[in-house]
Amino acid sequence: MTGFGKRPAPGNTATFGKKHTTSYRPAAPRPTAGANMPDFLKPESSAFPPKPSASIVAGEPIFWRRILSRLVDELLCWMILLVPFGSGILSAAGTYIEAPAGSAEETRAAVDLFGYSILFYFLSTAYGTIMEASRLQATVGKLMIGAVLVTPTGDKPKIWQALLRNSIGRLVVNLLPFYAGYAMGIFRRDRRCLHDLMSGTMVCSKVPAATSSYSEVFA
Repeated sequence: MTGFGKRPAPGNTATFGKKHTTSYRPAAPRPTAGANMPDFLKPESSAFPPKPSASIVAGEPIFWRRILSRLVDELLCWMILLVPFGSGILSAAGTYIEAPAGSAEETRAAVDLFGYSILFYFLSTAYGTIMEASRLQATVGKLMIGAVLVTPTGDKPKIWQALLRNSIGRLVVNLLPFYAGYAMGIFRRDRRCLHDLMSGTMVCSKVPAATSSYSEVFA
């Protein structure tokens, strides 16, 4: 029954000769979180676990094995230095031993030996910096004893840390009497010596990083 004088309700306007149908429009789907984000900001899919960022991880701090490691590295550097300067080093050493004390020959031989020591310092600094800042994070001596150089958080050291450790740090620790800079590592739980503290590094045993296998992925 049609009510006269009343306004029809919205959407119920009478249409003669036609069936009244209500139009239906499905609601637009809500955008998912991050749908409008650039690709490089979207989080990675969690279908597969991320791969380890480093090929090696640090184990327990070590100390006593480092003595053998250092002897191996110093011997290796001297062998490298002997290739171009072997005859000069041996001649200066022989003259210094045989020359009379206080003679000009002894003084000249001492100056020559000091010069070769400076060359050895720069060679060992470059050698240690390059090896410890590389992907190996270890010199040849450290590789032999299964050690690796890391930061206290277990990260790979920066090149400036390796350089500081093998240049100023090594120079200072060798100038202290009674090897005090090295010996302090005996009494520390993290086994860090003075040059380790100066460079923000530490020497630990090397442990291969765990790699995910197919069985772990689909378990």
